[in-house]
Amino acid sequence: MLNVTLDSLRATEAAAIAASKWVGTGDKLNADRAATEAMRDRLNRIDFAARIVIGEGKKDESYGLFAGETVGQRARDPQAVFCDLAVDPIDGTRPTVSSGPEALSVLAVGEPKGLFATEAFYMNKLAYGPEIAGRTALSLSDPIEKTVELVSAATGKDFSRIVVCILDRPRHQAVIQRLRKIGTRIKLIQDCDISGAMATCLPESGIDLLYGVGGAPEAVITACAMKCLKGGFQAQIASDDGAPLEGGQVYCIDDMVRGECAFAATGITSGSLLKGVRFTRRGPVTTSVVMRSESGTVRWVTAHHGN
Repeated sequence: MLNVTLDSLRATEAAAIAASKWVGTGDKLNADRAATEAMRDRLNRIDFAARIVIGEGKKDESYGLFAGETVGQRARDPQAVFCDLAVDPIDGTRPTVSSGPEALSVLAVGEPKGLFATEAFYMNKLAYGPEIAGRTALSLSDPIEKTVELVSAATGKDFSRIVVCILDRPRHQAVIQRLRKIGTRIKLIQDCDISGAMATCLPESGIDLLYGVGGAPEAVITACAMKCLKGGFQAQIASDDGAPLEGGQVYCIDDMVRGECAFAATGITSGSLLKGVRFTRRGPVTTSVVMRSESGTVRWVTAHHGN
């Protein structure tokens, strides 16, 4: 696999800085345009050829980067070595333009034909950390009550100490009530379930599971992050109204990410995972995480950029 990890980081940094100039403006279209153009420009400077497998342009009627688009300095070379990219210049456009928390710029790199390609808009998701993944076998097909019971047995936590992260959406009201009935704690988030999934791998976050329906493009990016963090992740295509499909195939990490991968994310607005972009007299300061599944290396990077 091409070692483009640091180049990927530069792409998310550029997108985050561009997006941060639209924080609090309420202007989703221009925030998305700025981040997308900055990420595309940086990707086109890399000495490689890469195909966008997952982008958010179609769902959000944005400016790309679109699935099928080719980027990199060698994009026109038919003999070039390709890799797959899954990109989201802004994961959390709404919190970006409303000065909310947790907005990120994210990018995942996979081997050629290594990333799961889907035109679906939604997927049901289950994410959990390496401690749980190494001790028990969870299934997205199981009732949530059984999943919590297995997590309790694996971690030694009472139900009342288990925390499940869920997007605050009407479609999740039924499962929220079921979790509350058995005494499980819930952390509701407004957007950005990629960071919610990653939090399950960070003991200091206090989050044990991420559960529920969110964006399908984000699911593929999440699978890359979870593979790098050695966590567990499963996803199932959901209907356009966000309802999980009865009897639909459940995909695990290795279904969604074949071979090795890398992941990079830079904070746009501050959240539990990363600080947002800060502007100083010397230039913007970014906070990022960059990871590789092959080595298991996780780097937390604070970068000071020139004006």
